[in-house]
Amino acid sequence: MKKTKAFQFFNKDTSVKEYSDMYKKLRLDIRYPANVKREQIFVKLLKKHKPKKIIDAGCGAGMPLIDIKKKGFNIIGYDKAKNMVIEAKENLKKNRLSPDLVFYDDFENPKKIKNNSVDCIIGMGAFYYAKNVNKTLLNQKKKLKKNGRLIFSLRNKLFDLITLNNYTKKFLDEIYEVKDLKKEWKNKYKNLTKNYTDRKKIKLEKNIDEAGVHNHIPHNPLTISDEMAKLGLSVEGIYFYHFHAFPPVFEVLDKNYFRKISWKIDNPLDWRGFFLASTFVIDCKKIF
Repeated sequence: MKKTKAFQFFNKDTSVKEYSDMYKKLRLDIRYPANVKREQIFVKLLKKHKPKKIIDAGCGAGMPLIDIKKKGFNIIGYDKAKNMVIEAKENLKKNRLSPDLVFYDDFENPKKIKNNSVDCIIGMGAFYYAKNVNKTLLNQKKKLKKNGRLIFSLRNKLFDLITLNNYTKKFLDEIYEVKDLKKEWKNKYKNLTKNYTDRKKIKLEKNIDEAGVHNHIPHNPLTISDEMAKLGLSVEGIYFYHFHAFPPVFEVLDKNYFRKISWKIDNPLDWRGFFLASTFVIDCKKIF
């Protein structure tokens, strides 16, 4: 499948409207409110660190930015999708805030933010849409002051282990190095994993991968500290969100119940998040 550039996907009218609506009300019957939980994690960290100047890189329709601004923080934001910027400006006006708080720029290589000028940069579900995540993080780090904070979300690679579908099979294929096994063992292994159904054949909500949008492979929370250290970032905390209380296929049976029991256990510090949460936030400090 030919991949669509992320900013083109999020520039669509349907995407713009969705990202304006998803923060407005907690409605488990409409969608699982993962972004609401994510914003709560970010706000808690901002209250802890008390940065003087915050940049929301890839701010989308601006709803989290507005909430953070109303809590008394000095925050501005930008997005590469021009329609998102237009929507964010309208949302700011509706909330009696200056539309100049948001502007157009590219989070992969921002041009309008001076180097060494920012206390904190947040990325809510943006950075893993970059063509090169590590290069993007290095470009973002340049904008931070000494000991500045880079707080952003990532997709959880370990989550694939508990989905019990083709994602699980792909994960096991990799860690068991199945391609290198002798034929007899390969056949035995294939028989063991034959019931790991292709999620495309189940009536699950279409995810971003199936929409053909370019996004980076998930990250492993067990190794993320070492990965970030090579980029000059010290991981000070890992926080999980978007928990799945049972394998995703069960959501088809009863969406409301599935989301209700998942929301009940959605705790950013629960160790089960290493496996049950599809995404996580890392709180990083610039070390060089």
